[in-house]
Amino acid sequence: MKIAQTNISRSTFNVMCAFLCAFWTLTGTAAVFAGNNDTWKPVSPAELAMKESSIEKDADAEAIFWEVRVDDSSTDELALNHYIRVKIFNERGREKFSKIDIPYAKGMKIKNVMARIIKADGSIVEIAKEDVLERDIIKADGLKIKAKSFAVPNIEPGVIVEYRYREVIGDAGAVGMRLTFQREIPVENLSYYYKPYNDKAPNFQSFNMSEVNFVKDKKGYYLATRQNVPSFKEEPRMPPEDQVRAWMLLQGVRLNVTDVSMTGFTFIVKDPSDPGSYWGAVSTERAALTKLMNKPVDDIKRTATEVAGAAATPEEKLRKLYEYCQTQIKNVSFDSSISAEQRQEMAPNKTVADVLKHKSGSGGEVDLLFGAMAKALGFETWVAYSGDRSKMFFDPKMANEYFIHRAAIAVNVENDWKFFNPGVRFLPYGQLVWYEEGAWALLVGENKNAWVRMPLSAAEKNQSKRTGKFKLLEDGTLEGKVRVEYTGHQAVTRKLSNYENSSVEQEDAIKEEIKRRIGSAESTNIKVENASDPAKPFVYTYKVRVPDYAQKTGKRLFMQPNFFEYNEKPLFTASTRKHEIYFNYPWAESDVIQIELPAGFALESPDAPSALSDPDKIALNTVQMFISKDGRTLTYKRKFYFGGGGNILFPVGAYPVLKSLFENFNKNDTHGLVLKQDQASNAGTTKTN
Repeated sequence: MKIAQTNISRSTFNVMCAFLCAFWTLTGTAAVFAGNNDTWKPVSPAELAMKESSIEKDADAEAIFWEVRVDDSSTDELALNHYIRVKIFNERGREKFSKIDIPYAKGMKIKNVMARIIKADGSIVEIAKEDVLERDIIKADGLKIKAKSFAVPNIEPGVIVEYRYREVIGDAGAVGMRLTFQREIPVENLSYYYKPYNDKAPNFQSFNMSEVNFVKDKKGYYLATRQNVPSFKEEPRMPPEDQVRAWMLLQGVRLNVTDVSMTGFTFIVKDPSDPGSYWGAVSTERAALTKLMNKPVDDIKRTATEVAGAAATPEEKLRKLYEYCQTQIKNVSFDSSISAEQRQEMAPNKTVADVLKHKSGSGGEVDLLFGAMAKALGFETWVAYSGDRSKMFFDPKMANEYFIHRAAIAVNVENDWKFFNPGVRFLPYGQLVWYEEGAWALLVGENKNAWVRMPLSAAEKNQSKRTGKFKLLEDGTLEGKVRVEYTGHQAVTRKLSNYENSSVEQEDAIKEEIKRRIGSAESTNIKVENASDPAKPFVYTYKVRVPDYAQKTGKRLFMQPNFFEYNEKPLFTASTRKHEIYFNYPWAESDVIQIELPAGFALESPDAPSALSDPDKIALNTVQMFISKDGRTLTYKRKFYFGGGGNILFPVGAYPVLKSLFENFNKNDTHGLVLKQDQASNAGTTKTN
């Protein structure tokens, strides 16, 4: 049931909705919304005659209308009635809509699926109920997503495809629901009808649009509409989708009961119309976790004292606590030997002391133990809740808990807040995951709170060091040994994607990565090091052989000395740009390559490209090349960084400059040299830039 707009099972519902929204976005068949009438809407002669989109001339298909009717009036369920009508213009549109999947998860039901095709001559082909099938589309790690699926018969350019269905979600409400106001195809009329549970005008926040509001409609519904909506198109290095796509978040005043006794109860009102008051209420509610973490426990204090040992400085003490929590406490969140079912059946830790007692806990519990041990040594410790830059650029004016998550333990070190997250198994001391760096964080103490910006790491902290020692053969074949080392976010990202894989799977993934870049590459003896060690770089080595790496023409070999940038293309190719340009974090690269030249060949012109940088020192690219005294060995050195000064987000107006800069980087990185046979060697010649 629902009580005062506070919806039970909301967290579970939001998780499922977040996944399904992502799935629908990828498939292009997301939440098609409509009224719940028993008859189809009439098709006009103009719709039948459409030859191209009125919104985007090159569109493959266009939604004539895209509607949803959200009925939140029931005390038992949330019902959504979907309806979409799409005009197909070309073969790409035909292929995209030749099969329709309507995904759903546990707790959801899809009913009354109806679909039909209207040909250009007005004839209609109905899709029979028995042709709508049910199938599993994802089944892994405890997550099971099914779909009602059907093939679209007789689909061809010029036809109209339309379908509708009813979606029912038990024990849920609309507060917290996302309404997407931009789709992968252009939409002439995109409408949401919403009947709130309490009959009051909808409370909502809009993002990346300003013209849409709910207006009173019939039968208790409110209507929000956008017309002539262009399609949403992804661009390289754009901000997260929620930051640029038009959407709306339904919200409401929430009444949360915090304590119940024989004489009454205590509650907190969270009203999003006043961000200051709202976040104060959130902090008051969440202070219970900070109090739980900071509760004095003799065993925790004794262990913390033993672990810190003779450490003298705050830094040394915290580092020892961090290492203890990562190495001596079994982190079940990152234990691939435990199935999702086993993890659910494990006896829960009721207190932070239980985590220490059992020497086992989830990632979040490991964080709390670290905070409790730091508190026991006299540090001031709070819990930090931050935004997620991989999803959206959160701002405290966004008064909704939807945008924050428990991120780290904040420790006051000599009047400066430091952040620690040992619960992420592969995260080194003093580092945050990349999407929390630079984000706003709400620090929650026992009786007060504060807003701070999480620090952003410098480029040199997130570095790849690549070395190669090669031999170039007379026929243009390159062979040799390679070592690649990653630190910072580059290392953590690879460790997180590898820890569940076997050594064979890790090696196969690297082999595929090499193959994608250089199709003819033959890699062997692949070895991965430190895949699960948070303190050491992620390293892999391999032997490689690349036939025709250098192109032979007569007595000349044309060679690209930077093996690691071979076949790479400029980052930006489009002439225009719609969205801002965004890089996840600053990063750096260092390449050192030695190539033994084939006997009888010498460099015809041993030139190196000029250094590239910008006035604000946001980026730098330098290349140096040296020839050994005997003229037989070429040494190539490259240094690169991007994001100097924390600059990782750029306005659309900066696109031409960035495009040109990365084109020049690519020219530097793919700079070629010419070797000529039977030419006097340039022994001892050095070219440096």
